[in-house]
Amino acid sequence: MTNQLDVLKALRQTRHDWLNVMQLIKGNLALKRYDRIEEIIDQVTQQSICESKISEIQAASVVYFLLTYNWFSTKMKLEIDVAGDIFSLEKEEIQLLRLCEEITEKLTIGSSTDSENHLLLTFLFTDNKCEMTFDFQGTLEMKSEDWHQFIKDWEPDVKLVEMSKHECVLIASFTRS
Repeated sequence: MTNQLDVLKALRQTRHDWLNVMQLIKGNLALKRYDRIEEIIDQVTQQSICESKISEIQAASVVYFLLTYNWFSTKMKLEIDVAGDIFSLEKEEIQLLRLCEEITEKLTIGSSTDSENHLLLTFLFTDNKCEMTFDFQGTLEMKSEDWHQFIKDWEPDVKLVEMSKHECVLIASFTRS
């Protein structure tokens, strides 16, 4: 029963997302902003390609978390980008899920509700490594010191690259097993 309810919830959310896209297109069509319509279609196409690519990592719980994140979060929008020749992260699934959950939770808690907050998560696959860049843009009510214990717990796999009131960039690396 739970599986059926989950599928129905996913279908409902997907339908809602597509209706939003259609409303954007219809609005811009009415305003004769054809260039904006093309941008919207390009964005949706790129998003669909990235969602398809991330599904290839063979870490179902991570893919589920990332693809449904925006359905449940109102404080921060997550976007995903994937580059390179994708390989399986199945053996790293538990660690990878924990990392994604902890970073998004920390950024969500530390971000302001008075601004738009975006997190771009980029997966860069190279020969034997997957480098993940968590690039937060928005307003943070936290300092780099707030990350020290977190980084220490994840050393050497996670590094804090940039930290300011409006940006936080972390890089995590996983080597192919």
